[in-house]
Amino acid sequence: MADPDARNANRAPSEGGPDGKYGGNEGADGYKIEIASVKALISPLEESVIGARAVKNGQEKLTAYLQHCGSPELLESGKGFVKAWGFGMGELADHADVVVERLYEAVAGYMLADLMRVKDFWPSDENMAKLPSGAAGRWSWEHVGAPEMEKRPEESGLAKFTRKALAEYEDES
Repeated sequence: MADPDARNANRAPSEGGPDGKYGGNEGADGYKIEIASVKALISPLEESVIGARAVKNGQEKLTAYLQHCGSPELLESGKGFVKAWGFGMGELADHADVVVERLYEAVAGYMLADLMRVKDFWPSDENMAKLPSGAAGRWSWEHVGAPEMEKRPEESGLAKFTRKALAEYEDES
């Protein structure tokens, strides 16, 4: 099996040849992703999740520091803040866990798609399910044929949301 972090020398140069914008061979099959850059995002995000959970689970310890602040109003205000902050950090940690999981899936999908030379790949749930799994799946891809991947939608969900939000503020004159 090829090294997934190695450059794919079998791809055609893109964006201006070997000295081009993307180093010569990334993105020639319709997608451009720097897997190492995406991988580099995962560790700091996981560390942030650990910190957020520590705030959520350590509320009693944090409020203990406020016991001798000298003012009952400040004590109650501080306890309220730590409680709300802990709740918010817990919610953030829960959602960041999902993001980390999806980043791992996307990296694995892009690496496998690169090895299988899938054109115009994007890691939708449908496309991820179509990638081969195990020796039998790979044999099927090589001898029977690869399923057709779904194309990336023309307009992303974020673009649709942004367009709707900005439409409220357009000049009506």
